Amino acid sequence: MNHTFKWQGRHDGEGEAHQRIHHIMNKTQPAEFALIGFSSDEGVKRNKGRVGAAEAPDAIRTQLANLPIHRPVSIVDLGTVTCEYDNLEQAQTELAEQVANSLQNGLKPIVLGGGHEVAFGSFSGLFQYVQAHAPDKKIGIINFDAHFDLREAEHATSGTPFLQAARLSEQHQKQFNYLCIGVANHANTKVLFDTADALNCSYLRDNEVNIFNLNNVLAAVDAFIEKVDCLYVTIDLDVFAAAVAPGVSAPAVKGIDLATFEAIFKHIQETGKIKLLDIAECNPKFDLDNRTAKLAAYIVYQYLFS
Repeated sequence: MNHTFKWQGRHDGEGEAHQRIHHIMNKTQPAEFALIGFSSDEGVKRNKGRVGAAEAPDAIRTQLANLPIHRPVSIVDLGTVTCEYDNLEQAQTELAEQVANSLQNGLKPIVLGGGHEVAFGSFSGLFQYVQAHAPDKKIGIINFDAHFDLREAEHATSGTPFLQAARLSEQHQKQFNYLCIGVANHANTKVLFDTADALNCSYLRDNEVNIFNLNNVLAAVDAFIEKVDCLYVTIDLDVFAAAVAPGVSAPAVKGIDLATFEAIFKHIQETGKIKLLDIAECNPKFDLDNRTAKLAAYIVYQYLFS
């Protein structure tokens, strides 16, 4: 684990009313939330995407640091798992261990990717924890993403994590419960839709996910959540339009709007079933005015303080 990031930022005065996230990071034990970075774009590289997401964890931390505190919250930063020597599989294994250990210690992990290869490491950690402590509980994955990420490939990539998760579930005779929100027809081949259907996945297309159709979207989300006991929520920032999230591997032509996302995300939070959250595909190398890193930090902020 890499622990080199230094939490620092603006200081306006003494007292709790002036506090920002950098003031309270790593200050309270026991903590409620744990940040874990995942510095990798090896999966993006293997998937022939635009590399640069390995720089995202610290870029997101930087944007988080100055956000204000409006109620007591306790967070620890456990450091960053780094993909070294192109060994993605080892990095995913290490991330899984960090996630499982955090859950074991009563923390709510928030993983900052990194390419969407982060998802298999995140899921594996939750899967290990549930298998060890509550094997009868059903895990549900909710993925906000323009892509299914159900690709078949010889090696793990940023496009394979949920097929890997499906196979891990199958190996242990567990049901694979997967809902993808924001899928774009123009960004997924027919074989990916066929794979999703064969695996009994649920999905909502990007043209369905809008504020005018919100009641139907929330009904579909509720139907999925009712089937499971705990949730892993993963947010690929390419689910948003390129104007909102320019710094990603695969910028979206259309995407879903932020207000609709917030309504859905808040609704999911209110179920109390989220055990694990991660943010994927922020790519500082292609960001404009830190828009995408700020978006990632904003989503984490909403999760912490909603």
